[in-house]
Amino acid sequence: MPNADSKTEERILTLFRERSEEAVAETSRRYGALLRAQALRLLGSAEDAEEVENEVYLTAWNRIPPEEPRPLLPWLRTICRRRALDRLDLRNAAKRGGGQADLILDELQESLPSGDDGRTWAERMSLEEALNAFLGALTPGERKIFLQRYWYFLSVKEVAAQNGIKPGSAKVILYRLRQKLKTFLEKEDLWNG
Repeated sequence: MPNADSKTEERILTLFRERSEEAVAETSRRYGALLRAQALRLLGSAEDAEEVENEVYLTAWNRIPPEEPRPLLPWLRTICRRRALDRLDLRNAAKRGGGQADLILDELQESLPSGDDGRTWAERMSLEEALNAFLGALTPGERKIFLQRYWYFLSVKEVAAQNGIKPGSAKVILYRLRQKLKTFLEKEDLWNG
């Protein structure tokens, strides 16, 4: 029996397929706060976060149909993340300080092959496949913490709170996960640091 979330998701997808303007309104009601919060964490600006949220709705409108993203929320969050990172690229480096992205990408930099930054790395297919394998080898708790910090760009404090641990413990876990990632990439011959 389908749960309430899957019914809502199917209703939204049906509205998009029917090209109903209600599709965007319903998506906003259901997922808007999550998308805005994610963009705000990356950008540090409520105005920019709202613009990214609207870009997500436009992208969904243009891609559904033919795409049938299931589950819908991770697909929307991926678009949100990409649009926010694109917006960061357009900003002057001196003006980026309000968001978490630069700090997080700097953290992750030491675990990535030299010559790559977080944005380039995320786009490379072989590394994407390796990352999927790496994540599959982690415990569910480790995977959750890694993704919260490096995919959803939560602060260390937020990661700690969502996992019932102290911020110092979260920092240690994240450090160890970055070291595991580096070791994994070395074994996969994808590290040239």
